[in-house]
Amino acid sequence: MSAPKIGELRSRMSLEAPVDAPDDSGGMTRSYVTLANIWVKLIPLSAEARFVEQRQELAIQWIAQARWRGDVTSEMRLVDGARRLRVTSAYDPDGRRRFLLCHCEEIA
Repeated sequence: MSAPKIGELRSRMSLEAPVDAPDDSGGMTRSYVTLANIWVKLIPLSAEARFVEQRQELAIQWIAQARWRGDVTSEMRLVDGARRLRVTSAYDPDGRRRFLLCHCEEIA
């Protein structure tokens, strides 16, 4: 996959990291905090229908290309309004720290 031209990074998304806090019953409550707003190019890969807990969901796989960031992990997500993309992996495609490829999953 070739590196995107800067003008192709057209989608403005929030990069969010999880924050776990203990709740009253001894468990954990997960919320997310925005780390940065970044420009990305979204490329659809595939989509599949799944049955989860007796309901049908549509899982869409994406690649989000962005400028290099060294702090992106697989626990983070990209958010644009009501749209949430869970990052499943993030890597530098050519080792030059210019761009970052994030494989993401969106549940609709």
